[in-house]
Amino acid sequence: MSALSNLPNHKTRRAALKLERLGPDLPPPERRQHDPVALVEERDPDGWPVRHCRTVDTIGRLVRSGLVRSEWAVAADRFRRDYRLAGFDPLSANDLGRARGGGGHGVIMDRVEDARQRLADAIAGMGGLSAPAGSIVWHVIGAELTLKDWSMRQVWGGRPLRQEVATGILVAALAALDAHYHDRRRIARAERPTFPR
Repeated sequence: MSALSNLPNHKTRRAALKLERLGPDLPPPERRQHDPVALVEERDPDGWPVRHCRTVDTIGRLVRSGLVRSEWAVAADRFRRDYRLAGFDPLSANDLGRARGGGGHGVIMDRVEDARQRLADAIAGMGGLSAPAGSIVWHVIGAELTLKDWSMRQVWGGRPLRQEVATGILVAALAALDAHYHDRRRIARAERPTFPR
């Protein structure tokens, strides 16, 4: 019996067939059993065609389903970039292309501290890490946990949180995150000095 008959729906089955035609190495079977994987065909910086697999993230799935606006996805991307820049991402490595030594540590530390301050402001704007919105943004967008993992960790009234409720909390938190970043841009524009022409 084929492994394809065990897949839940025709879209998943069609994607698996497409991946099987590529060969056994894209992606390996161990990788396919975890998160949904999409085949991406794009060009590298030199212009050569590249084919690789990328996991379909939670925010991308919500945008495609129409639950999340693209502006909210941009706010999530900004939060995720700040999270990585702040050094909270546990899976990071040194840039091998950068020369060692030579100073410049002050500028790097300033960028890290600025990113941490932006994260703290965003989380405080959503009620802190103990609030559902702050917690889901930190764990699902920043640390990139799945919604299912985050909802299983949340226990309300002695029972784990249902995934549908977690999706609603994430959608509301993304709207609040976008509003937070939009307000910061508006305040920064208002504080910018104006020079007479």
